Amino acid sequence: MKFVLFALLIVMTFAEKRSQTTSFFSKAILDFVFPKDPGLIKVRKMNQAERMNTAKVLDFIGLVERHHYPAEEHSVTTEDGYNLIIHRIPRSPLSDNQKKKEIIFLLHGILASSESWVLYGPNKDLAFLLADQGYDVWVGNMRGNNYCRSHTNMTIYDPKFWQYSFHEVGTKDLPAMFDYIFNYTKQKDLYYIGHSMGCTSILTLLSSKPEYNTKIKMAILLAPAAFWMNVSPSFNDFINILPFVKEVLREREIYDFFPQSLATVTTARTLCNDKAVTQVICIAILFLIVGSDPPQLNITTLPDILSYVPAGSSVQAFEHYYQNVLAKDFRHYDFGIAENYRRYKQKTPPSYDVKKISAPINIFYSENDMIVTEKNILELDKRLPNVVTKKVPYKLFNHVDFLWAIEVKTLLYDNVLELLQKFDFKQNKSKH
Repeated sequence: MKFVLFALLIVMTFAEKRSQTTSFFSKAILDFVFPKDPGLIKVRKMNQAERMNTAKVLDFIGLVERHHYPAEEHSVTTEDGYNLIIHRIPRSPLSDNQKKKEIIFLLHGILASSESWVLYGPNKDLAFLLADQGYDVWVGNMRGNNYCRSHTNMTIYDPKFWQYSFHEVGTKDLPAMFDYIFNYTKQKDLYYIGHSMGCTSILTLLSSKPEYNTKIKMAILLAPAAFWMNVSPSFNDFINILPFVKEVLREREIYDFFPQSLATVTTARTLCNDKAVTQVICIAILFLIVGSDPPQLNITTLPDILSYVPAGSSVQAFEHYYQNVLAKDFRHYDFGIAENYRRYKQKTPPSYDVKKISAPINIFYSENDMIVTEKNILELDKRLPNVVTKKVPYKLFNHVDFLWAIEVKTLLYDNVLELLQKFDFKQNKSKH
C-alpha cells in the first residue's frame, strides 16, 4: 500500500505550486511514507494480540526462535564504515550433529532484509530447509536496510550515508561479511544463494574482485538482476517515473527509500488483511510490479509480508538500476562525465566484466517475472563462463514467488537442495 500513497504524493506534487493546502497534504504523506523516526519496536517475543495491535514486530531472532531453532546475531564493519548485522541459524533441532558444517550464505533483494528468508517457518522457508539439511546458515543484510542504519562517523540524516548502490554492497558489504564468517568459522569457502539484488551484488563482487571466486564453492542465483535487454511494460512504467520521484525526494532531502516503519506495518495490518475490502488493491499493486500469480499467493500472510518488506534502501540503488535499464547493460554507476573521468578514466561508466567470474553459477528464473525477464536471463547466461540455467517449471511463477509462493518448496527449493547435495557429493568424491 505504500505504492498507493506514493502515487498519491506524485499527483499532489504536480499541483503543489497551485495550492498551499495541497503542499501541506503532500508533506504529510511524505512524512508518513518516509518517516524520520521509524517508530517501530523490534522484539524477540510477542503474543498474537500484540502482533496485530501494537507497534511491535519480531526481529530475525524472534522469527527463528519461535520455531525452536537457534539463532545468532553478528556485527561487522565495512572498510568504508558501515555497521552491518549478519544473522545465523547454526543448526536445526532436527539434528544434533555438531561436526564442522558447510556454510551457506543467503542475501536478500532490494528493499528486503534477512527477515524475508524466515517469515513462514520450517518446511517452507529456504533458511530452515538448509539448516535441516545440516548446513551452517548465515543470512546477510545490505547497508541501509532496517538492520544496517549506522556508520562509524555518519548518521542516516547525512546524505552521504545513502550514496551507495549494488556496487558498494558487492565490493564492500559482501567482502566484509565473508571475511568475518571465514575468520569466525575457520573455514575458507562457502555456498552463496541470492535473490534479485542479492544476485546483482555477488556478480559485481566476482567480476570486480576476481580473487573472491575461489571462496565461492557455488553460487545459486534466484531471479538475478544484471543485464537489461528487455523490460516488461509494467516495470517500464515504474522505472520511467523514477527520475521525477528522485527529484521530489531530493528537494525534501529524502535519500532513504521506503524504510521499514510503523507506517508500513500499520498500513499492511489495516488495509491488506483478509477482512479489509482494500485487500484486493494490495494484491493488484503487488502483481502489477512482480507478475500475477493468484494460485501461489497466500493472501492471509500479506500483512506479515508487508510488515517486513519494504525494509529500506537508497534512492541511488534504484537509480543505478534505472541507468542500466536505459543503457541495456550491466555497468558501473554513472556519476556524470567529469566524475566518470576521475573515477573510471573514461566518459561513460565501464561494464562489469562477468567473463572474469570463474566460480560455478546456477541460475533459476521464471517466465512470469515482470522484473527480471527471460531475455535478460539468457543474456547473462550467454556471458558467464561457468553457468547452468534452469527455468522454474510453472508458468505463473513471479519475482517474489522465489521466496513466498505457496508451493515454492516443490517448485524450486527441492531442486536447490538436490543441486547442493549433488555438488557436495561430487566435491567429496574428488577428495578421495
